[in-house]
Amino acid sequence: MSGKPTIHVIATGGTISGSGSSATAAAYESGRVEASELVAEVEGLSQVPIIETENLFATGSENLGPVQWRMLARRIEELTKSRDVDGVVVTHGTDTLEEASFFLDLVCKPSKPVVLTAAMRPATALSADGPANLYQAILSAASPQLKGHGILVVMNGTVIPGWQAIKTDSAALESFSAYPNGIIGRISGERLIVSGESCPLPLSGRFTDHLNKDSKLPLVRVIFLRGGYEEGLIEDWIKKDCRGVVIAGFGAGTLPDTVANRIAKMELSEFVIVVSSRVPRVMVMSETMTQIEGCNAVPSGFLNPQKSALLLSLALEDGLQTAEIVNLFKKLYS
Repeated sequence: MSGKPTIHVIATGGTISGSGSSATAAAYESGRVEASELVAEVEGLSQVPIIETENLFATGSENLGPVQWRMLARRIEELTKSRDVDGVVVTHGTDTLEEASFFLDLVCKPSKPVVLTAAMRPATALSADGPANLYQAILSAASPQLKGHGILVVMNGTVIPGWQAIKTDSAALESFSAYPNGIIGRISGERLIVSGESCPLPLSGRFTDHLNKDSKLPLVRVIFLRGGYEEGLIEDWIKKDCRGVVIAGFGAGTLPDTVANRIAKMELSEFVIVVSSRVPRVMVMSETMTQIEGCNAVPSGFLNPQKSALLLSLALEDGLQTAEIVNLFKKLYS
């Protein structure tokens, strides 16, 4: 026995596994480089843990969603229950990384470190950031300091609670940050420095039963408001197959009077509306959002529209009523 921890790397595609026509080309194709190749390109890993690899998907994360993330979650659950695995690393595209990490935190509650990582430059690019991010993710997954921290995202030398990861830039290397709290650690060279308090998701593993199901999540639509939004267009989004809507409103959850009045006149019955905001760092409370007469709209708290839609979908699948859904969102900011 070597005494080294065993880390299992799951590749799902994304820019980190992308290949371009040249080292300076902006265009590239995601998912072209396999997990074993990614690991082989990282110098110094032979000095750290034992590494196993597998390829689950090979595409850009714009093509991934709850169906694929459920498959990923099931695999994570299987691996983290194995005596032969000490931690799991997932390489993922950045486009939906914040949603993937939030989803995994809601449906998994692993006792071992699970770390997601990604890259802003493809594997073939000049000064690709993927190798460093992968090295730091594996280092983090192998660290006993991060047991019990839930799902984590490691990017650009920082350790972020998975449920708080938000993407704030479409091109820069420092594209991910933690919100509403801060990072919980940094990586410098071969050293992991845990500098912040553990910030596990208050709803960690709340929806583990979802992993035993095979049906699609209930449809939740997202309406992004803009200045001059026509209230009549809302009806185009609220269909019989849609059980909930997330409205990305303004500021701290304000809606135009015309929109609020139109919703108040609609026959909503069991239909659920969550009010979030279109700003990057969201904070919508019941006292700050526009009140809709006759509608018990749910404030999203610190959740952006895309994360709100995931939580609402899982809550609807679980058969929760509006008051219970309000309490779910409240747990994340109270």
